[in-house]
Amino acid sequence: MKPKVSNLFIIGLTIVFFVLGFKALQDAQPEHKNKRVYKILQTYSPYYLEKRVGGFQIMMKGSKKKEKPPINEVFARLDQLEKGWGKDALSLVENELTVKDKDGKTLGKIKLENKEEILWVKTFFEIK
Repeated sequence: MKPKVSNLFIIGLTIVFFVLGFKALQDAQPEHKNKRVYKILQTYSPYYLEKRVGGFQIMMKGSKKKEKPPINEVFARLDQLEKGWGKDALSLVENELTVKDKDGKTLGKIKLENKEEILWVKTFFEIK
């Protein structure tokens, strides 16, 4: 029995929707982060997520400044903001990560425990 063209069209359309949905889901996922180091850095980061009715908004500590990117871009935008902050505020000497404010005053130091943490800091924040 030969399948009808309309059946093949429906099957093809279904496959296309699944592929596009999966791609959109992958694009909306945040970048991999080292859990221990990222949790410590969140206390120093000027950015945080706040829940709202329509999803999330990115807030800046000590300011009324906020961004409301589309829900599928929230985590990518937060990563972008944190990377920009990290380039200016973080410095790495051997296995010690130093966090500084805008004026250059040291806010804290984080001892990185292994090469995986050091590699993550270097690649995520693009620190040399």
